[in-house]
Amino acid sequence: MDQLNALKRSGEGPLRRKLSIGIIALSQIPDDPRVRRQGDAFTRAGWDVVGIGLAGSKSSPPSWPIRDETDLPLPAPVGQVEENKSDPLPKFLPDGLTTGQKLIRLATAPDQLYFAVRKRACAVAVKLGLKSPDIAAIVRRTARVTGLSWTRRQTLRRLGQVRYVLRMQAPRLLPHTAESAFWRLNSRFDDLYRLGMEHRPDIWLANDWTALPIARRLARQSGAILVYDTHELAADEYTERLQWRLLHRPVTVAIEGDCMKEAQLVTCVSDGIADRLQELYGLKKRPIVIRNTPSYQEMPFRPVGERIEVLYHGIVSPGRGLEACIASVAKWRPEFRLTIRGPVSPEYRSHLEARIAENRVGDRVRLVPPVPMTDLVREANAFDIGLFALPDHSRHNRFALPNKFFEYTMAGLALCVSDLPEMARLLKQYDLGVLFAGMEPETIAAAINSFNRESIEHHKRRSLEAARDLNWQKESETLISLCEQLVDTNRKS
Repeated sequence: MDQLNALKRSGEGPLRRKLSIGIIALSQIPDDPRVRRQGDAFTRAGWDVVGIGLAGSKSSPPSWPIRDETDLPLPAPVGQVEENKSDPLPKFLPDGLTTGQKLIRLATAPDQLYFAVRKRACAVAVKLGLKSPDIAAIVRRTARVTGLSWTRRQTLRRLGQVRYVLRMQAPRLLPHTAESAFWRLNSRFDDLYRLGMEHRPDIWLANDWTALPIARRLARQSGAILVYDTHELAADEYTERLQWRLLHRPVTVAIEGDCMKEAQLVTCVSDGIADRLQELYGLKKRPIVIRNTPSYQEMPFRPVGERIEVLYHGIVSPGRGLEACIASVAKWRPEFRLTIRGPVSPEYRSHLEARIAENRVGDRVRLVPPVPMTDLVREANAFDIGLFALPDHSRHNRFALPNKFFEYTMAGLALCVSDLPEMARLLKQYDLGVLFAGMEPETIAAAINSFNRESIEHHKRRSLEAARDLNWQKESETLISLCEQLVDTNRKS
């Protein structure tokens, strides 16, 4: 009996409690490659895993559970709700306010207005007997409607904008105000927090800065370990945009810098980001690099056919060099074709279609729908060259080492990518393809035209060989080992 009690106290031996982790991301986790791979890796290692994310994913769910806002408890029907003294969102417009006071409250508390409208919409939906997904859709629509006239809405909108600017600028002088500003940025932050309160894992893993305050609050309350994984260089992500630098960067930097002080482990996707984070925030320990590699899949070598197929896959949005790539196609040799695959807004799709027509390359450029995240590598194997043109206008881009670089490699493609430090180093190390400097269509075309069938097949074979090193099974070993050490130390203490 004494020996069994000793094993319980030490956390070792056959009675040891199973390790557990909660993974938080402001994304649709089944569609988010890095977050999904994290959960898969910890599950394979024998951990209990729960994901906290957003609804609306397109990919099939993983083997481990994911909670989203449709899982939130619904309020009782109107007339049956008891007063909750601890409710952090009191009645939005208390009785006794004058019309002027009500207008001021509407103008200066748009976030509370959202919650008040959403709560009423939920109650009405429950009374109608609707199910969770239907209620979530109705709530999102109803929350946009305030019932005010157009003139009042515009006036209150301007007042709200002034208040928003002041709130976002406050962290420049008063860093401690950043967290208050954070919780008002997006109502979904509160949703994820409330979902997380139902779980008590050993570790809360925050993916990107938008999940960091949520995970920190949950870790503080339960005594869990805080781990931070940043997929981007958040402090420099949109520095090419003046509005972002003035409005959003102060909150981002203040939040990230403050929360990282409490994180027992910080990881990122490239060496450049690790060095920048250590320099920017004065970290004692350099963040650990866990590259954004896909899980290993053995792909067949596919010889080049009569037509040479070039692929861009990923998010289709501004800032990814797609306009320059489309303009360059007219200067490609006639055997090359370009496919752009990924999620795109209707407005941006129309913009790209106009650029295709303007450059008269409609017979050589295709815009195709995205495929599920789990099928990306297999579908990419049908192509010959993976293309990515990323402008060198910020540290964020300079230090980028994106999913698609490794997905192209895993799929056995030759690579044609921007000559940025992190991508260039690996491309040269493994002899994966061709680099180009600049975003001019002529430069991109020259890089594509430098390929011939023999060189493409050479680089495709090199990619398949490199994939045996550049895969998630190897990268995740470090993450899991470090997290196991943290939990062991925490339990013993």
